[in-house]
Amino acid sequence: MPTTTKPQSLIRNRDEGEPTWFFNALMTTVASTAETAGAYSLTEHVVTAASNPPMHVQTEEEEAFYILDGEVEFKVDGEVATARPGTYALVARGAAHTFRVKTDTARMLVICSGKPADNLEDFFLGMGEPATERALPVPGAPDVNKLMALCERSGIELV
Repeated sequence: MPTTTKPQSLIRNRDEGEPTWFFNALMTTVASTAETAGAYSLTEHVVTAASNPPMHVQTEEEEAFYILDGEVEFKVDGEVATARPGTYALVARGAAHTFRVKTDTARMLVICSGKPADNLEDFFLGMGEPATERALPVPGAPDVNKLMALCERSGIELV
């Protein structure tokens, strides 16, 4: 999808965004970087403990989380906090972070600051695959070679 030169008005209902299976989670694109003229991307993630990422750092983008359902423990630069519905967490670029899903499932919005190319949205879609249904995927290990290549291209460092 080509990036617009200015944001366009957009109204999208919950199940109208593109679903993707990403790291054992169901991710739905609410607004893409292209649709916001490069300002940000907004995705909804339904996650389980099988979705917990390794500790990592984004060197060029901020990532924010807003918890809708469930409980998620965030570790950011050595600080640990438990997030419940209504909690907002901003991870600044350069901050080492991870999260752990503490309930059977959790649902959260993820907002990534804009970057023209090789951004977090590109990483999510590159590591993911189109979901054939709006349900959690069967858990599996990621393709490590693909992960390393996309991390390098996207400015993500595994700690």
